[in-house]
Amino acid sequence: MIDKHAFQTIATVAVLMLTLPAQGQDQDARTAIDSGNKAYIEAMANADARAFADVYDSDGRRLAGGGEVVRGRAAITDHIGAFFTRIGPVTATIETTEVWLVDDMAYETGRWTYTFTPPGDTRRTIGGRYVTVWRLQDDGNWKIYVDMSVPGTES
Repeated sequence: MIDKHAFQTIATVAVLMLTLPAQGQDQDARTAIDSGNKAYIEAMANADARAFADVYDSDGRRLAGGGEVVRGRAAITDHIGAFFTRIGPVTATIETTEVWLVDDMAYETGRWTYTFTPPGDTRRTIGGRYVTVWRLQDDGNWKIYVDMSVPGTES
């Protein structure tokens, strides 16, 4: 018969064995998401529509203002390219609050800001909260599957 202390020790080890791989996977996803967000920010700073769209899954969706849904990398490239044509480079910040990993999807929440100066206009800063769903790719990388600003949080 196993005494109470031995049982607690075995139970603790079993729980650790079950949770450690998941924590490692969460950390791997978080590291990849941070890298993806860095590429997103750099693409905005360089007004590089192609690099921006490369952060997205091939079937990625970007929920734009007014309820418009932009689907796929080619459409995202065109849409953000038109945005860059109107306003030029953007200084973006992304502050991740939480990341939840569920199967091959990671759900990220946080705050964003864009600072830009449209040609012939004054400098502006806008921002709010966001939700981004990242999808694990066959090659082990993570790409944005759905990206949206949370309505009513923009400033």
